[in-house]
Amino acid sequence: MLRYLHQARAALPQFAQKAALHASYAWHRRGRGDAQVSWVVGPQEVATMVRQLADQIPDSHTVNLVRHPFYSFAYDTEVDMGIGGIRGRLRRLYAGPWIMGRLARRARGFVYVSRTGFLSRLDDSRAYEFGFLKRKGVHVVCVFTGTDIRSPKLMKELEATLGRPNVSTYQGFADRATVSAEFDETTRRAAQAADRHADLIFSMRNDQRSYLTRPTLPFLYFYPDDGVQDTSAKFSSPVRLRVLHAPSSPIIKGTQVVRAAVQALRDEGREFDYEELIDVPHERVVAALRDAHIVLNQFYAFVPGVFGVEALAAGCAVLQSADPSAEPDLPEWDEPAWFVTQAHEVTAHLRTLLDDPALAERYARLGQQWVRDHALASDSGRILREQLSRVLADDPHGTR
Repeated sequence: MLRYLHQARAALPQFAQKAALHASYAWHRRGRGDAQVSWVVGPQEVATMVRQLADQIPDSHTVNLVRHPFYSFAYDTEVDMGIGGIRGRLRRLYAGPWIMGRLARRARGFVYVSRTGFLSRLDDSRAYEFGFLKRKGVHVVCVFTGTDIRSPKLMKELEATLGRPNVSTYQGFADRATVSAEFDETTRRAAQAADRHADLIFSMRNDQRSYLTRPTLPFLYFYPDDGVQDTSAKFSSPVRLRVLHAPSSPIIKGTQVVRAAVQALRDEGREFDYEELIDVPHERVVAALRDAHIVLNQFYAFVPGVFGVEALAAGCAVLQSADPSAEPDLPEWDEPAWFVTQAHEVTAHLRTLLDDPALAERYARLGQQWVRDHALASDSGRILREQLSRVLADDPHGTR
């Protein structure tokens, strides 16, 4: 009897959120005065992607239901879920469904960043809300960013296949839950929901090895076109080379091997400045990149990540494990744009660049060219808009 009471108690918030979604959709009838939008982008900021995607989609509407501690972007709809008391509990229960119902009336589609949903109390990896949108003729696009879709079980198998560690190898040291069987099942459900309902899926085949069975499109970077500027002056006559490491998650990014490498090279008598930034605002990291010569990014991932692209664009020689030979969704190159570096190679490769500033400057130039060729907002935005337009063109209901 007690078990059934617990089940009923857990089911009530789920029922309440579903009811709020349907009530909101019914209340916000088309033509009530709200302007129509093309795509809703949200509902939670991850590595600036909500802002960057929306900037490339005309007439889009951004939603951020959880304020990010390091980004201060403005969003069309933003809710502070952190307030206390009854008001806070009601907001956490009803705000997401109500916003989703209102925007489902106004938008042609929803672009979901990462794995967060508007119905936070449903433990179904967004299957219910995806199904709701599709039944209403609203399109669904999924943009996965990493751990949201990455299967720890499949990544372990990939480690054995490639013979090299990956992000999931050390993920458990940062958060044990992310390598559990329960978490793996969650990634399976997320993949199943996307496979069944999404019109488009953006991900990376190896760095985010998952249970997705449908073809995916490579993750896109949206670096500002005017952000890649001539930074060769900082290599002209540096008194001391400046080395920067700014991990969002230290263990996963390899901070432990970075610190060991820095100490080993200092013990050898090499002189250089080292700056480590953790849990600081994004603006401070960007400012540090302007002065850095060498960036130690991450050493278990197969892709550069948003920060890696920022470092390349800033004219830094970047050491990172991103590798087109390991990730088929990265563009191939004739000449490496960064110093491909696995965790056990950090000391040797950093030593090489410290001893040869001209080589570091060469990598800096090649990295900037890679950004121009593969990561500018103008090109990525065009690809994104073409894909979204293709989805809308295939819509038999037109403008709904």
